Amino acid sequence: MTVYAYIVAGAVMLVGIAGIATSRNLVHAVVSLSVAQSATYILLIAVGYQNGGLAPIFGSQVGRDTPSSTPSCRR
Repeated sequence: MTVYAYIVAGAVMLVGIAGIATSRNLVHAVVSLSVAQSATYILLIAVGYQNGGLAPIFGSQVGRDTPSSTPSCRR
């Protein structure tokens, strides 16, 4: 999951922007905007991904030194 997720996010964003630019009715524009918004979700997941990381829910099994999948908890 190196560069592939960023390429997918860029492609989905381009499809959404192209749909917004070519839409003639409001429903099509809203759906295209939703597609472009999905690209931002893909990008955020790609940025926060850490190989071998766990969910950032700290408790008895997950300590502070365990790698987590969120950028704000990295050291």
